[in-house]
Amino acid sequence: MRLSTAFVSLAALLSASHVGAQLTPNNLVATSTTGALSALKYTNVGGAGEYNEVTNIIPGNFPTCDANPFCITQPKQISGNLAPFDEEMTIVFRGPMTISNIAVYQPTNATSATWKQVSSWEAGKQPSNLVFMNNMGGTNNSGEWSICAGASQSYANGDWTSAVPTPNAEIAHGTLSGADEINIMTAEECSESNPCSGFSRGTANHGWAGSKFFVFTFDMPASSDASQVPAIWALNAQIVRAAQYGCNCRGVGPGGCGELDILETIAGSDVNQAISEIYTPKATTGSGTSFFARPLTGQVTYGVIFDVQTDSIAIQHYTEWDYTQTAVTRSVVEGYLNAPAMTISLEAAANGRRAEMPRSVMSAHRRRRWH
Repeated sequence: MRLSTAFVSLAALLSASHVGAQLTPNNLVATSTTGALSALKYTNVGGAGEYNEVTNIIPGNFPTCDANPFCITQPKQISGNLAPFDEEMTIVFRGPMTISNIAVYQPTNATSATWKQVSSWEAGKQPSNLVFMNNMGGTNNSGEWSICAGASQSYANGDWTSAVPTPNAEIAHGTLSGADEINIMTAEECSESNPCSGFSRGTANHGWAGSKFFVFTFDMPASSDASQVPAIWALNAQIVRAAQYGCNCRGVGPGGCGELDILETIAGSDVNQAISEIYTPKATTGSGTSFFARPLTGQVTYGVIFDVQTDSIAIQHYTEWDYTQTAVTRSVVEGYLNAPAMTISLEAAANGRRAEMPRSVMSAHRRRRWH
């Protein structure tokens, strides 16, 4: 990727040893904090509360599948900055979409002075500490499936339409059809020696816990099928490890173990506009009548920062990103977090003051309650 002079200047800052004063990034698109957004920040995200963590799934026997209870849960107490988004998270992509690059950065120690690139992928190449997964368990010896409990996670094949027995067995080239979804996890598998939180079955991997900084370059081309609406969203990793569209800790509607809709187009609404919504035990709110423009032609780059230290989440549109960077400094992260943005406080939302949300109170993903 050819970099502009301005961005080369930023790259130099990102690799510098500044740990004190905040640095001002110069790869942010022109600021817009209402209507068509360039940036959105959620503040006062964490707090004390609870959600129902899945501990087991008992599917029952076909044809009745009548186990009762089927979805076994127990209350899990949470507290502190960013909770529950400080837990392991996964990012989900729904087509039609073309993805060129993904990178994930996390603090290297408690001081957060340096955020190291811990995962990365470029279209047409093998990823580093990043695995593409989908919900096709039981296909091609990947994951598991039962007629009563449905499919577990599976390792996605190269064109993201089916499953393969081992992670990243085929090279992914980045084209996601409008009929498919994928999610990303780390390369660390859940095991007895390296257990994952909550219930998992079949093929299950760890997500990214604590503070994390995701960057992706992608587009969302038009589809002739009005029901095919692209989206990018973050979920508590427990959700996909149990059953993304079945028995999980997310549930339906407000609450649950944490979901952030980063850019989501809604069927039946203006599909050229991508909204953001957030769901936590503390509050449910979102961008309301404001939106991010859907990138129909030409790729765009977005960053999403989950920061424990400031108890905030920032979604921002960048002019470009140098994916060869192996680290960013805390001072640069602070620069992004403090850049102009539409700002929504979950404290205010919890007290009944929230952005108007005319499109949806439960988002548009194919959620359904387990029976």
